[in-house]
Amino acid sequence: MIARMSDRDRRVLVMGAIAIALMLLLTRGLPAWRRWDRDARAAAAEMAAEAARAEAGVRRLPAALDSLQARKARLVALGQSLLDGDTPAAAGATLASLVTGAAARAGVQTGSVQVRPDTTAGATFSRIRVSADGVGDLPAITRMLTLLEGAPELLAVRALAITQPDAGGPADRAESLRVEITVEGLALVRVKRAEAAR
Repeated sequence: MIARMSDRDRRVLVMGAIAIALMLLLTRGLPAWRRWDRDARAAAAEMAAEAARAEAGVRRLPAALDSLQARKARLVALGQSLLDGDTPAAAGATLASLVTGAAARAGVQTGSVQVRPDTTAGATFSRIRVSADGVGDLPAITRMLTLLEGAPELLAVRALAITQPDAGGPADRAESLRVEITVEGLALVRVKRAEAAR
């Protein structure tokens, strides 16, 4: 059929086919190419931003390492000020020993000593409290407080009450004051491997 067409008809047919191809290209191909170009540019911009973030992270790495070393040094220094003991009960015994030892060295006769460990489960640091009472004169009670304050462990006196049980006694009798004290310390609870594996 094409062989029977005149040259003019063939040219019109070829021109029509070219026109249809151009219309398809402009209506379908050009928008698809624009979408692809837009997506490619967005992906390139995202990759460039990711590369910039990575470079910034690499630049901050020395400062982060220095900060980590400083934190490690502070943690080691803090470890010396914590109560010794693998469990809250053991740390409570350590704190009770510190309080009764300071009282004995100062000349205060201790009575009851009650340990109150923090029972919060899962905490890394545990607050340990010891409440004690005793009898002594004012210089002895002052020495006991000075010894507790000078201990290498960081201790806080949370409550202190000093009373005179025999206010109407004779003047020649030695001073005898009753002291009630609550001391608090901090302990690092070490989780045992068997418990951590559960």
